[in-house]
Amino acid sequence: MGDIKNILTVDVEDWYMNTDISRWEKFEDRVVDSTERILSILGDTKATFFVLGYVAEHHPELISLIHARGHELGTHGYSHKPIQSQTPDQFEEELLKSMEIIESITGVKVCGHRACQASVMKSTSWSLDIMERCGIKYDSSVFPVKTPLYGVPDAPLFPYRISSENICGESEGGIYEFPLSVRKLPYKNIPIAGGFYLRLFPYWFIKNSIEKINKKREPAVIYLHPWEIDLGQPKSPEFKWYHYYNLPAMEPKIKQLLMDFKFTSIKKWLHG
Repeated sequence: MGDIKNILTVDVEDWYMNTDISRWEKFEDRVVDSTERILSILGDTKATFFVLGYVAEHHPELISLIHARGHELGTHGYSHKPIQSQTPDQFEEELLKSMEIIESITGVKVCGHRACQASVMKSTSWSLDIMERCGIKYDSSVFPVKTPLYGVPDAPLFPYRISSENICGESEGGIYEFPLSVRKLPYKNIPIAGGFYLRLFPYWFIKNSIEKINKKREPAVIYLHPWEIDLGQPKSPEFKWYHYYNLPAMEPKIKQLLMDFKFTSIKKWLHG
């Protein structure tokens, strides 16, 4: 198992960006410091940073720093709107806008996409055609779980070719999908991929789940947000309890994961 490289991803957004973009200027901007902290924690480990176009537009120096450290940059859209809240034209406009901003800073083609709130689902599978048309080579938005907000519970658990006609099975052509990792139980998939779930579950459970994935010679796909290690972020009553839940545990768990497992970016994983 020691030779299996898992995939580490960072969704670069600030602590308040689940609110509407029209309000963002009213909040304290903390994304640069928290992302720089993530870069420091990673050291020589490479990851894929899915960056909001808005963040790249307002902090081009941060994007340049991520690029200079040898990490891959993908797009997280522009305004952090779930796909189901957008029309196809709006989705394409935001996708292209975010890609162009990132590419103008790094000079490197953006190949990867992650949707806000894991919003690539059966009802939004049309977005995959738009991604492919815009030059996206892989997506990492499908969560093989069932929740009230998102999920494709019958999706494959490991990297596969996806298409709008066949979101739950291997497709010819199409783009690669890197589903967020779960622990498969007889009647339910338990999300263990990162974010709130990494903060929620004890470390031994996360570690054991990744080990089970690696025993199948497959990579675990892990995600985190810079604001999850920002213990100084403001407390706002408009954010639900799970936003702040167990934040002090996040940084130690990330550091332990980096000690116990090997990680790389999606691009490096794809190209061996």
